[in-house]
Amino acid sequence: MALQQLRDWLLAPYYTQAAKQKCDVESYAAYYAEYNVERPQIHRRLLVISGDVEFIENTIDVLLADFPGQCCAQAFNESQLKGKNRKILLGSERDMAIFHCNESFSPGNFLALAGTITHGGCLIVTCPSFDKWPQHHHASFISYGYESNDSAYLKRFITLLLDDKHTAIHTLEGTRLPNQDTPYLDAKQDMGYLDTYQSSQHLIPSLVSSKEQRAAFNALSEQFEEDNLHTLVAAPRGRGKSSLLGIFIWHLLNEGQYILLTSTLFENVHSVFRQIDRMCQQNKTSTDDSKHPHVEPSSSDKNLNKILDKTLEKKRCVGEGTLEWVAPDNPALFNGHCNIVFIDEAASLPIPVVLNIITNHKQWLLSTTLQGYEGSGSGFIHKLIPKLHAHLNESEGKCVNIVELHTPLRWLRHDPLERFINKACLFDTGGENSGSFHVGDEKGGYKAGEAQLAPTYWFSDISLSKTRFQRLSETVLEDVMKLLTLAHYQTTPDDLMRLLDSPDLILFLLYQGGKVIGAAVVNEEGGEKLKDIAKNIATGERRPKGHLGAQQLTLMSANPALATLKYWRINRIAVSPELQGKGFGTFIISTLEKTAYEAGIDSLSTSYGSEDKLDRFWQQNGFVCVHKGEKANKASGETSVLRIAPLSDRAQTLSSEVANIYDAKKKQTTYDSLSASLQLLYVTKLSHFIAGYRSLDNIWGEINAIALCNSLHPTSNHPAPLIDVLSELFDNQTNEGRSELIKLLQQPRPNYDSLSDTLKTKGKKGTTAALKEIISRFIIKLDMAD
Repeated sequence: MALQQLRDWLLAPYYTQAAKQKCDVESYAAYYAEYNVERPQIHRRLLVISGDVEFIENTIDVLLADFPGQCCAQAFNESQLKGKNRKILLGSERDMAIFHCNESFSPGNFLALAGTITHGGCLIVTCPSFDKWPQHHHASFISYGYESNDSAYLKRFITLLLDDKHTAIHTLEGTRLPNQDTPYLDAKQDMGYLDTYQSSQHLIPSLVSSKEQRAAFNALSEQFEEDNLHTLVAAPRGRGKSSLLGIFIWHLLNEGQYILLTSTLFENVHSVFRQIDRMCQQNKTSTDDSKHPHVEPSSSDKNLNKILDKTLEKKRCVGEGTLEWVAPDNPALFNGHCNIVFIDEAASLPIPVVLNIITNHKQWLLSTTLQGYEGSGSGFIHKLIPKLHAHLNESEGKCVNIVELHTPLRWLRHDPLERFINKACLFDTGGENSGSFHVGDEKGGYKAGEAQLAPTYWFSDISLSKTRFQRLSETVLEDVMKLLTLAHYQTTPDDLMRLLDSPDLILFLLYQGGKVIGAAVVNEEGGEKLKDIAKNIATGERRPKGHLGAQQLTLMSANPALATLKYWRINRIAVSPELQGKGFGTFIISTLEKTAYEAGIDSLSTSYGSEDKLDRFWQQNGFVCVHKGEKANKASGETSVLRIAPLSDRAQTLSSEVANIYDAKKKQTTYDSLSASLQLLYVTKLSHFIAGYRSLDNIWGEINAIALCNSLHPTSNHPAPLIDVLSELFDNQTNEGRSELIKLLQQPRPNYDSLSDTLKTKGKKGTTAALKEIISRFIIKLDMAD
């Protein structure tokens, strides 16, 4: 009986009592279409089925036995949504989705799938029994040497599920259905829907769904007409952002504009293209289109359903206008030949890439999802907006336009599923009708909204406490996540799970008057946990999960002793924005340093994306730079650096050794100018490369030093070892090949294509093998010389 009641509840939006009486399998949508009755609106639902696999499968079979064929229901598991796979969910919609979480659970995947459920739909989550689920979770992020047998995140998640009266739960023990006193709502009244709207100036059919969306369209149109389209469109998921972009692009195409649209993946903008096709189809059947008599999509002879399925086409022509999707690295984005450029989900691209694109275009529009699994949010806003504003001020004396959407369109306002997600993910919503996240300054620009400043006696009543994330109350946890989100460029829901479930994390909280105003997240690294594999880390043979700082120091020094030092790596540090620059960050560091020393920690370390302000902060607090990456971070566009602050005598000695290694690399010291100990280290690391433990990129600096050294004496009566080896390699017949190779070896980074051409090898693997042979001969020559 309970299962039958659950089935009735689940299928309520798709079948009516009248339809059931007529035919048990007649769909809700078909019934209302036939009898021309307005479809009632119902909130999205969340159903959790908890138990063993057989129980879950039997339950699903019963629940969906008569699910209407016209509706979309799909099942997913974690492996199907790994990596980039879940990005294809962007812009897609379904009536029902089943998320199987028996093996593992990703909050980001949960959020992504939930965002595709339309109003009246249901997200079904299947999991082990609640008492076993936290123990069955297989976390992939646990650092080497640590164990996590009990997920604090899942315990919290289960508690939230049980406390949420809108969530349906079905277990072996029984079934709980939500309170159904008011399941239906007047959608037009609640959602701000518009009746058919058609402007006298712009042909915008009824696909403009809300007053807010219409106002946003009008604002964008006005900015374009005034040659002032320097705009960021921001919204949480489901607010019609992609729909708005499609409508606005369609309007611009009718104005004869040539538009480029880019995003991380083409799949991310399918919904934009679908909206453009809908507009074309709607306009084609309209009898009032006197202004644009010829408007046709790329597949004008096909019906609407076929148009919507043509997701492989990356180009649309409407009237005299053209829209084309291009990848973010396409040269067309940087030559400035189009009229307008659109960047969708801008927060998923590196800031330098975004800035580089817009610099080459007079008018541009960025869009981003707030508080999404894509990594968007306030960190993106606070880092990118000032740079956009500075760019516009400098180039045109203008400011960034902000357009926000708050009203949900894919589901109803006050949606229970969205409300649960916001609570589970600790999203700072500021209320569903909160104001803009930016406020105007006196010059008409935009800056981050600021909270009220603390008293002038800044350091009164402050304290720093050491704790663990698992011990925090819900209120404090929420405050801490707000701080950390502001401090980091991209923060995803998965980060909260890492913070709660990583046993190697320590949390330091800075309080003032009982309020959290700062936080530092610290990873415990090295020590006894790496003792057994320290030698393998030093050669590059092993790269265990976690221990980022300890591993980097050990690898660059090839010294196993550095792996067994005990480190506290400061993973993140954050101070409330309105209190930054007052010395609170320095207070956290100095107090943390004392605590670490008393706890017998050998050294503090930190790794972050290098920028002038941060570099000065860490340098002023006594952290010495010992490593700088060669490649920029894909998310932030910044190059990572590693800094250390040794505390013990043992660490002081070893850190001097590491500092010398970094200094030699930084100054591009030639091999023959190195100390004997550093020459030995270079040869040791090259031997690891020959053995296959280190990559070519990892030892490129050592090869660089040797090539620079040998190039200084190409005509010496006593050829240097590398010259000798290359002379043999090129059979002493020509200097051209030898000289070209030396030039390539002197470059800051390996150019695999040019190396392959010069060495006459195939692919990266063949090039690496050839260089191993050269380095092996070089080492033999050195031994012979000794």
